[in-house]
Amino acid sequence: IVSACWAALVYHGKQGYVDYTRSIIQTTRKIEEGCRNIKGVFVYGKPEVSVVALGSNDYNIYQLSDRMGKRGWNLNALQYPASIHIAVTVLHTHPGVAERFIKDINELSAELLANPPKDSGGSAALYGMAQSIPDRSLVGEMAWCYLDAVYSTKISKKPTIE
Repeated sequence: IVSACWAALVYHGKQGYVDYTRSIIQTTRKIEEGCRNIKGVFVYGKPEVSVVALGSNDYNIYQLSDRMGKRGWNLNALQYPASIHIAVTVLHTHPGVAERFIKDINELSAELLANPPKDSGGSAALYGMAQSIPDRSLVGEMAWCYLDAVYSTKISKKPTIE
């Protein structure tokens, strides 16, 4: 990552790098403020640079993450406590992107509050189950088995030569 940062600095120059950083921080603050006003979610702490972490006391936060994924957002799931976060990048600073993110969080949070799903699926099920296991050494093995099943490949028939 250090070499990628160095390459960005060389390519954009010091002022360009500073300008991008400033835009990222401003966008992070915009997302933070917007999310603080959304019913059903709360912001963890006070974001300083580029990460906004969200939680919920009203529904499974991983369900929100799964639904955001269906709208094209890539949020990271966290544990202890159950939470998700967005790592704000230059792509999020483009006009309308932060506003769309806030709008999507607001709409999906309202859906989850109005109609909480009876069953969890996707990452909501995976992370929820992982958090409930008291023997933490089993979590890694369970994750390995899950990924092995999800990313298994089918062996096709051997081609025939005619």
